[in-house]
Amino acid sequence: MLDLQTTLSHIKLNPQETSESPAVSLNERFCLDLIRRGQKVSRADLTRATGLTAQSISRLVEGLLNKGYLALGETVIHGRGKPTPLYKLKSDAVFSVGLSIMTDALTATLMNFTGTAVAQTTEQLEDLRLESVLDVIERIVHQLTQQHVGDAEKLFGIGVGITGYFINIGRQVNPPDPLNELAFIDLDTIISERLKLPVSVDNDGNVAAIGESLNGVGNKYDTFAYMYFSKGLGGSIVIDRKMCRGAFGNSGEFAAILPAHAHDERPTLELLRQSLVDNGVNIASISDLINQYDPNWPGIDAWVARVRPHLDRIIAAITSVIDPQAIVLGGRIPRALAERLSEEITFDDVVRRGVAKPHPKLVPSDIKGDATSIGAASVLFKTHFFI
Repeated sequence: MLDLQTTLSHIKLNPQETSESPAVSLNERFCLDLIRRGQKVSRADLTRATGLTAQSISRLVEGLLNKGYLALGETVIHGRGKPTPLYKLKSDAVFSVGLSIMTDALTATLMNFTGTAVAQTTEQLEDLRLESVLDVIERIVHQLTQQHVGDAEKLFGIGVGITGYFINIGRQVNPPDPLNELAFIDLDTIISERLKLPVSVDNDGNVAAIGESLNGVGNKYDTFAYMYFSKGLGGSIVIDRKMCRGAFGNSGEFAAILPAHAHDERPTLELLRQSLVDNGVNIASISDLINQYDPNWPGIDAWVARVRPHLDRIIAAITSVIDPQAIVLGGRIPRALAERLSEEITFDDVVRRGVAKPHPKLVPSDIKGDATSIGAASVLFKTHFFI
């Protein structure tokens, strides 16, 4: 059973959010989100948490059971009361696929309705032309569906995470040079027409933050900044459990906090790879760095010393502007390295009357696996089923 006071009391409907998903109504989304966070919830729990009448909750729960989104859990008895059934999300109600499109590979994650990654696969991209990438996407989505879902009707949609910044009011992405044919096009529409499914496209930092909000640190903190470490450094901002994309979809470009002359000193995994190579560790790619990571490698200490002043500056800017509860060190960074950085970063406080202002927690990501594809798979669930 969930603790309503600590788990659900801070979840509030956005009064400005009036549109409903084609799958469920706004009140149904609210109930699904409460059940998702509580895992197993009674009707009485939902009544207390929502403020709706018992009759309204009964009607909502029955509707969600009939639609196949909820399942009955075990029955509990409180005191001398009647047995009370608990409700949980039905794991196989719907599925989504998250895609991470990188300059050298594509990673796909199949996620079930409870947020569990059912399967994950990575394929090298030898040909980065648009049609070739679409062929790979279609084949992988078909394979995952056939092998792990069975009923193609249960595949609700596709989320895509891609490196780059957005133009045209957040509709089109400007990715790195190797992905030239994916630049300045409506990639969501193109993939959707190819697969006949809803598709959402966003940059890797944004989708990773959404995944973190649903299935990771977001279960502890409502407001956090997400730092995405990879070949570059980006990220996203989550405020009151809503991702803040900005006017053009480019909020969270944390590396831009540094002046232009410090561009080559950004705390990136590519800079770490170069430091390792300079110290005799043969690491050919960031993927090799992640898969083979050894915290005792020579070159790590030099990298930490080199980037720490810049990280301190970025963290200070995030803290001052956003005032988050937490700053998540995520993306592709190995967890052991994220843990080390969280201990190395310092806050330059101005203490007044012996008291410093509160600091955000510096925490490694709670997501296990490829953060971008897992986050991308979470996007459509967040948009259509949860709050």
